[in-house]
Amino acid sequence: MRDKLRRPKALAALPLLLTLTGCPENPDPELEHGVVWLQLLRGESEASDPYEGTAKIEVTLLYRECLVAFYESNPDYQQFGPEGSIIFGTLEDGGEGWKDRLCDQSNRNALACSVDSFRQEFDVAKQLTITYSPTGDLENREVPFGPIPTAELAHCEGGGSPIVRVGSNGAVRGLAGDGSTLWNTESFNPEEAATGQGAPIKIKAARVTN
Repeated sequence: MRDKLRRPKALAALPLLLTLTGCPENPDPELEHGVVWLQLLRGESEASDPYEGTAKIEVTLLYRECLVAFYESNPDYQQFGPEGSIIFGTLEDGGEGWKDRLCDQSNRNALACSVDSFRQEFDVAKQLTITYSPTGDLENREVPFGPIPTAELAHCEGGGSPIVRVGSNGAVRGLAGDGSTLWNTESFNPEEAATGQGAPIKIKAARVTN
């Protein structure tokens, strides 16, 4: 286990995050985890809103090297570990409670949503998948993705940052009520973001044609 796991404060991590796109949001200094943001935009090929009729949003982001190393060294923090179960759980579980917290961020442009499920994987791809139930308009709104360890908790080697990456155009997609894919990502920029980074990854979506 790493000697960092003493409930550190997140604010000391902010200088590391400024090297990536934008300035970070003001994190809660009591939390060991934060989020990255994805902004839902209309793809270049779309004349109308591709998000209309979306029942669910599914987002899968890959863990980069620092986060893979963190979770391998600290399996208790994985989703079903003794620490992870209350991090990924509800506030009533007594931990950070990201199932409740994730869609309750202080961002005026945040998507109104609730979290259906988290699925953390380490067997082949090292990644986190979140399924959301959105409400209201989706276009131009920002989706919070987390929990992701802060830089101070992750204690990245060589001054690195805890980064997640969009691995493919299928990583962010919308589902219809019957579970079929309604829209996919047409393009994204940038492909990576670090915990607490203020500027979002821009997701441009296109409607799936049958």
